Amino acid sequence: MVQFTDSMNAALVSALVAAGLRPEEVVGETAEPWTFGMEAYSRPGRKRRVHSVVLSSPSKRFAEAANRINPADISVTSCNGDVINGASARLLTCDDLPPGASEIMIGFISPFLLPVKKDGRTKTRFHEELPISEVPTALKMGLDRRAKRTLDLSIAIDPLSAATDGRRKHLVHIRRFPSGKKMILPGFIVPMTLRGTPEDVRFAYLAGLGAKTRNGNGCPTLMQ
Repeated sequence: MVQFTDSMNAALVSALVAAGLRPEEVVGETAEPWTFGMEAYSRPGRKRRVHSVVLSSPSKRFAEAANRINPADISVTSCNGDVINGASARLLTCDDLPPGASEIMIGFISPFLLPVKKDGRTKTRFHEELPISEVPTALKMGLDRRAKRTLDLSIAIDPLSAATDGRRKHLVHIRRFPSGKKMILPGFIVPMTLRGTPEDVRFAYLAGLGAKTRNGNGCPTLMQ
């Protein structure tokens, strides 16, 4: 039973390190780009019974480690009340993008978070309403930073989707602090189109979009 995405992050980090990745490859400033999304049944008290987790990264080393994961290592009992036990889980390899794919339409398994532009070391805040005109540039800048280069990539949002799906805010329960205070951030799920070189389209698709992707946000899914 899971309420906070931070709990699943902790379980996945533990499993990935046990599978051979170094801690600094999974967490912190030098971590590989990666994301995950949970598909779950809602339960009373905002708990979710997770029935599948999608984990992805454009890193070859990360992907190799993910294929070595022992499901029993995806386990955590947190002081926030979350209990995760992956011992009975099965690992399935998802299909990659078709070779040469230079344009794809994506939805999201987990909402993406969009930080408000800030100056200096001021506290990071997140958009409560989706600023449609700013989204493509903001998401692209985040991807460039994580790729450590300028991607040959464009992001487009359909105006109709923006006017409908973009109006709905999804509250993402990130973590609960020892004080009892909760970190709950606003996220969004809006279909969008990625266009660019096949390498860079694939990077964006597997790395995830927006902020706090390693906390289970902005995990894309391919739309048919």
